[in-house]
Amino acid sequence: MNFAQQTRKPSAAKIGLTPLIDVVFILLLFFMLTSTFSQRKTLDLAVPATAADLAPVDEPVILELKTSGLFHEDAPLALQEIGTRFEARLAKGDPVVIKVAPGVPLETSVAVMDALKASNARAIVLQGLETAP
Repeated sequence: MNFAQQTRKPSAAKIGLTPLIDVVFILLLFFMLTSTFSQRKTLDLAVPATAADLAPVDEPVILELKTSGLFHEDAPLALQEIGTRFEARLAKGDPVVIKVAPGVPLETSVAVMDALKASNARAIVLQGLETAP
């Protein structure tokens, strides 16, 4: 009698597609639920073609936007006061220069520009506010 042990060849491992599909489906759900779907809002800015297109202006309206609030000539200014305080100068077409300090949120700057646009401001210039070291 031949009692020799027969060696079995290991069968090739089969990968089932069902667990793979389950993992892909869970990843798809995860990414769909954790992502945000929001519309990006843009800001329309009109830029003149050349500097020659701008009419010479005596003096622009200078506003300083700091982390503590909005100021004009070192006096605090509320957004609601912009239309009444600068009505004549904005109607004349004087540009408005907004000097923005570091650390001011973008939403605050946009709110000031919206208030100026509602007050019929035609030219708005953004500058960085230089702070003393």
